[in-house]
Amino acid sequence: MATPTPDGPRDPAVDECVDRARAAMARMASATQADIDRAVTAIAWSIYRPENARGLAELAVRDTGLGNVDDKIIKNQRKTFGTLRDLLRARTVGIIDDDPVRGLTRYAKPVGVVGAITPSTNPAATPINKAMMAVKGGNAIVLAPSPSGWSTTAEAVRLARAELEKVGAPADLVQVLPSPVTREATQALMAAADLVLATGSQNNVRSAYRSGTPAIGVGAGNVPVIIDAGADLADAATKITASKTFDNATSCSSENSLIILDEVYEAAMAALVDAGAHRADAEESARVVSRLFPDGDLTRKLIAKDYADLRAAFELGGSDDDRYVIVEEPAPGPERPMTGEKLSLVLAVYRARDFDHAVELTRDVLDVQGIGHSVGIHTDADPDGPGAANATRLAEELPVVRVLVNQAHTFGNGGSFDNALPFTLSMGCGTWAGNSISENLNIDHFINITHLVRTVGEDRPSEEELFGDHWALTGVAPEADAGPAT
Repeated sequence: MATPTPDGPRDPAVDECVDRARAAMARMASATQADIDRAVTAIAWSIYRPENARGLAELAVRDTGLGNVDDKIIKNQRKTFGTLRDLLRARTVGIIDDDPVRGLTRYAKPVGVVGAITPSTNPAATPINKAMMAVKGGNAIVLAPSPSGWSTTAEAVRLARAELEKVGAPADLVQVLPSPVTREATQALMAAADLVLATGSQNNVRSAYRSGTPAIGVGAGNVPVIIDAGADLADAATKITASKTFDNATSCSSENSLIILDEVYEAAMAALVDAGAHRADAEESARVVSRLFPDGDLTRKLIAKDYADLRAAFELGGSDDDRYVIVEEPAPGPERPMTGEKLSLVLAVYRARDFDHAVELTRDVLDVQGIGHSVGIHTDADPDGPGAANATRLAEELPVVRVLVNQAHTFGNGGSFDNALPFTLSMGCGTWAGNSISENLNIDHFINITHLVRTVGEDRPSEEELFGDHWALTGVAPEADAGPAT
């Protein structure tokens, strides 16, 4: 692969990383699928290994102040395990598909050096997740982490490089920009790379798309979830609580709003309280809103903090067993800050008159923030019941990429062992959110494909077959059949 000449800003440190990445790719140019899979497995083991998963989780919480250690350990291991499962089942070297009937053979080839921007919320799991996918495609990756997460990402990269060397793969397949990672260095990386991946703030995503380099970004989360009349309320409350509280709500897939049908509203609220929610009264709700959104903007001082810290900050009642707080809101809207993403153990709740109203409220939330990302519904499990029709309606009508049914959203949206979504930590949100992909980031985004095309038996319909219905509808037909176009 020829080294491109960056059109954007240059940075000697960035150029050195990219040059080393290209050299590492050159060393792997003749690698077999087994060689690639050994390298990917080595990267996975570097974070999955129990002592490493814990050490990186502790470092991430200490350095960023976001989330909690136990859940980050789970994230480091579960996401890695699931992603490795997906990757080892894929072929990315040589022929990946051969269809002699259609005369078409497809060959996978690397996309090149991947420049990846990663967030402070997942400074170990997200970089390694992307590194595994990049290397599976025969690529190298250079990471530009959030400054507050740099030390965690650097340690994750050090561990990955050590494991790569153990299996004879070049360590420079995985690199991190030197600290401090400035905006200028990140822009230089985006200009020099062959593909940019941007996970994190929407400013980073927009910068990636403006870089002039092919880019994949993700949209903002702000997941609304409906509790339908036919839902198993105890099951729904348990799943919502587990999902909402995971890693102190750092996930973009964490529930941010609940829309509960009127006929089950009080019963659902009681189930949520039994599962660990504190139902704020009017005075408490006012304090939550004013202190979480001073001057109308979300404060970083309270995001992703333990509930004990939030309970003190908001002066909440309840018990020491409470795990998060629910605030009842009259309606979503751009003038109401609780409509948007909260990145904290705070959940807005809306009361819907009926399912039509629930859909309307869900759309109103998405119109403020989260369009393209995902919604969820807890409903009856009967495939022939009204719940199935309601779930189908959400998929047909709402501008989102994913609709999850009866699932803990944080655990299901980025891939799960009991649904068909690929494991990832980056969720594309389609053109609704200004993204180039409308699916979970996966190995298909890390390979170029060459198509070998042979002639086959002619597949040429007649003009009548193609235009007959139109002629019959309009009463117009050619005077003579001149034959189909060649």
